[in-house]
Amino acid sequence: MNREAVLQMPSMGQLGGDGNAQTPPFVRMPFYPTAPYYSTRPNVGYQPRFYGCTVLSSDADYTVNNEAIRIIQFDIPCILIAQNGASIDTVVPANLSGISPLNTFLFRMEYSTGDQLTTAARLASTCVGTMQNPGEIGSSGYVMNPGSSLVIGITPLLPNLRIDITLHCLEARGPSNYTMGR
Repeated sequence: MNREAVLQMPSMGQLGGDGNAQTPPFVRMPFYPTAPYYSTRPNVGYQPRFYGCTVLSSDADYTVNNEAIRIIQFDIPCILIAQNGASIDTVVPANLSGISPLNTFLFRMEYSTGDQLTTAARLASTCVGTMQNPGEIGSSGYVMNPGSSLVIGITPLLPNLRIDITLHCLEARGPSNYTMGR
């Protein structure tokens, strides 16, 4: 048996099963109502991971009504299931009483290829969920290949906010960092 080092993480498509007549390359299983594809290869495992970014009022790029950019890098193939967010006034937390925290900032998300997951910055309450009510992607989710990234654009609409974004992802993991030679 020859063994070879794997120098590049496999893409999501390469992780699919052989796709013979008895077994398709992927099957779907629910993850919330979003139902991502799962590989039928027995040596591909899955685990959830939360990726995130933060904008603080003390950040150099924090300006009311101007977009701050945050980059989230993906080193392992995964599927984006949902995006959640929250904000709080860091000076006087009671200042937001009566205002939905998701109405205090605009949100947009773009894949590293330029594919816009949100085609324009929107009030976060229209496209970002909370831990109690996740902002699901829906369908089969959005595939992130290794080495890709998301550009997150956050526009604070009030001063003194801390804004957190959390991405719920389902990572696909191969058996190890080597493969049997064929």
